[in-house]
Amino acid sequence: MNFLLRSLLLLAILFCTHTIVFAQSKDVKDIIALMRTEEEVWNRGDIDAYVDLYAPGDSTRMIYNGGTGITRGKDSILAFYKRYWPKEKMGHLTLQHDGIEKISDKFYYVSGFFTVSYPSGKAVKGRFSGLVKKIKGRWYLYTDHSGS
Repeated sequence: MNFLLRSLLLLAILFCTHTIVFAQSKDVKDIIALMRTEEEVWNRGDIDAYVDLYAPGDSTRMIYNGGTGITRGKDSILAFYKRYWPKEKMGHLTLQHDGIEKISDKFYYVSGFFTVSYPSGKAVKGRFSGLVKKIKGRWYLYTDHSGS
């Protein structure tokens, strides 16, 4: 009887540990879906749809290497992308997160790697990090930082 009780307890602990380690919250799943949407619209060459993934408002920002290094507000971010990333230069984007960390119910910190590959075989690789913000139940890019 004692052996059976210990075996059941061990199985219960293993099951709970497995569930905790492998379960993703709805928020994390939604944030990963946001990343897949980023890839999808970028790879279609739809820069307007890509920038629609940024949070509305002037406090939204994109931080990058070169120039002034920061662009604030969704309209300015769209103008930046249209100027420096015309459709023929967009290539194929792949994102791989290496961390999604909850800061609050409205904010998560996300980091990882990006690759933009081109038909010529050339690729630009780098890191990204930023904050995503939940507004009215939807996740948006709020602060986006990337560099190669």
